[in-house]
Amino acid sequence: MQGKDAVLRMLRWLGRAMLGLLVIATAAWLLSRFWPLSADQREEVRLLEAAHPGEGRNGFALLWTLPFDGLDLAQREAALAEDLQRWQTAPTQASHASVLAARRAPLNLDRSGRCAVGPVGCLAQVRTDPQRFADAHAGHAGLHERLARMADYDRFDSPFRPSGNEPMPLPAYVPLLDGASAQALAYLQGDVAGAIEGSCSAVQFGRRMMRTGSTLVDGMMGAAVVRTHAALLGDMLAEQSPDYALPAPCEAALQPLDVDEQSLCQAMQGEFAMNKAAVEASTQTAGSRLLLDRDHTLARIAGSFGWACRPAAAKALAADVPLPVSPPSRWDVRCMANPLGCTLSAIAGPHHAPYAARSQDTAAMIRLLGAQRWLRQQPGPADEALARLPAQWRSNARTPEVSADGRYVQVLRRGPAREGEGPYLSMPLRVD
Repeated sequence: MQGKDAVLRMLRWLGRAMLGLLVIATAAWLLSRFWPLSADQREEVRLLEAAHPGEGRNGFALLWTLPFDGLDLAQREAALAEDLQRWQTAPTQASHASVLAARRAPLNLDRSGRCAVGPVGCLAQVRTDPQRFADAHAGHAGLHERLARMADYDRFDSPFRPSGNEPMPLPAYVPLLDGASAQALAYLQGDVAGAIEGSCSAVQFGRRMMRTGSTLVDGMMGAAVVRTHAALLGDMLAEQSPDYALPAPCEAALQPLDVDEQSLCQAMQGEFAMNKAAVEASTQTAGSRLLLDRDHTLARIAGSFGWACRPAAAKALAADVPLPVSPPSRWDVRCMANPLGCTLSAIAGPHHAPYAARSQDTAAMIRLLGAQRWLRQQPGPADEALARLPAQWRSNARTPEVSADGRYVQVLRRGPAREGEGPYLSMPLRVD
């Protein structure tokens, strides 16, 4: 009997212990689940959800159908509308390719028609082997005409909206990279004014895509278009007389980038919207809601994106200093009731400082292009004239300097250099 009583006492003790642990675990879960968001977290969510509708003409239909020849604008808009309808009806089954792909073949673009990244500029690459580029661009006249029309639009807002865990359809970006070598080839074939004007139009388009793109990819592609064509313009203008009169479209295209054009806020709002749709799709069952708290997860994700919309980011862009990018959220007490959400937010929150730096380097390239044009019109040595460089072409954080050999005006690169790129962004001052 004593042994049986001891067993019963042990079982009762274990039962109480397990009940106590359950009470403690439940209390901890409730404390974690109802832990309030900080004021900063609420503000970041508000900023990211405060997207404003774009104004002016939307060129997304042309961007979406860019690889396809032989269509007027009405046909392109109709194709986009059909693709959008398919996406809205069944996003899990809809193809990310346009319906046009089943009716006509898109242009076949390969790397042979694009300039390589590296120390040799696009103009020099095309000059070395013009026939290769001419062959690569054969049949691309329609594409180049469409690229020239991109600058006629004010914004490039995607009508596709995030849907659950499905990735949002994106346009084909490769055709945007076809224009620089085509302009370089036109220049070498004697169409100097046309090539310069075409590159200025590309810069104008890239600037608008930076400002109005719906995703981070859009913004970075716009920045790449601006940098590529600005570098080409620098090489072409260095071969002209210092007083060369720029075509009319260049005057607006080559003005310094303002803060809104450099800002990643709208792009980050788009990235947040995609993550929000995925989080909300993941909380459709009671079981998932036990492991994933919607508001806490969105607040953690907002911490990875919201910095781009804060006033401090605008001040940093205006001063050309590194942006205060928030580090990824750490595991904290709220993760006890939100383990899945904390894991998802860690995946959604990579370090975005390199993207912000690329945007600032794009603005620096436009300033260098203005400095190049101004310096070539000044008497005396360029390094002495730099002291008088107008404020619009300089940055106190990155003061332009003349290279040791006197051939370039340059500033230090802030973003990560790709293979073959050096530490400086530069523009040539003379052609040897």
